[in-house]
Amino acid sequence: MEIAREIEVFLAVAEELHFGRAAARLHLTTSRVSQAIRALERRIGAPLFERTSRTVRLSSLGQSLFDETRPAFQRMEEAMRAAKRSAGREPQGMLQVYFANSLREEVTVALVHGFVEAYPLIPLVRYAYPSMQHRRWCDEQRDDVFVTWFPAEPDALDLPRVQVGTVILREPRSVAVRADHALAGHDMVDVEELADHDLLYPPPVTQRFADAWTPPVTPSGRPIRRVRRMTDSYMEEAATVVVHENIAHVTITRLPSVLKRPGLVLVPLNGLPPFCLAPIWSISAQNARIRDFSALAARIGADAGWLYTGSV
Repeated sequence: MEIAREIEVFLAVAEELHFGRAAARLHLTTSRVSQAIRALERRIGAPLFERTSRTVRLSSLGQSLFDETRPAFQRMEEAMRAAKRSAGREPQGMLQVYFANSLREEVTVALVHGFVEAYPLIPLVRYAYPSMQHRRWCDEQRDDVFVTWFPAEPDALDLPRVQVGTVILREPRSVAVRADHALAGHDMVDVEELADHDLLYPPPVTQRFADAWTPPVTPSGRPIRRVRRMTDSYMEEAATVVVHENIAHVTITRLPSVLKRPGLVLVPLNGLPPFCLAPIWSISAQNARIRDFSALAARIGADAGWLYTGSV
């Protein structure tokens, strides 16, 4: 049993390459995760990770162990689910999942189909929802889950009264501008160039969240001219403001076609971290299937390579 738990922890850290995120995914403390990794390394007799103060990477031995154990662990989980279904013990209920309407349909479909295959007796009801509605889950007692974007690693944003699941996908940033904007003809925009232009500043979820989305200064310290033109946190309104008022806006790189406007151009942005897609739910939520969905979505993202390339 101890070895099985250590392997589970090892796989989580190997997929996340971050002890804190692996701990959140497994609902453990970071120290417990570190202890499990050290115990497994003692069993094997060699390091499985190369650690610095800033990064965590698999060692060559760790990569080999990951490649060998991950398929076996997945087969074990699938066998347990099949056994529960055969015994009639698969829990009943329903799960409502709200997906950000700025999320591409192929990602939503992959997450929904993955859950339906893993939990065929649990009805999943999906909704499309405005992307910047995090506060509803912070302020309301809800029993559902919202899959949406974060401008940094979610556990660093200090959102109140919510649980945030493991990151599913990372998406590079772009700058949305009108076709005749000074930045529209660039192949790539450097973050320092943002200081030369007005930048849309949507209503903040929290101040830390807002500053992570649209920073007040560039990395070199140049002030960014953030202007408020929006009345609500809807991407549709942001796209309209960009086109009508010729103001730049930081956003994800691949917007779905439903959110694009004639005359709107997306230019890749260099110098800021990618956006993170993750599930969020109220701390008052009682639906046990939320955590199952969160864990499964993280595995689907890791399998698809979404965590590092944002590709589908």
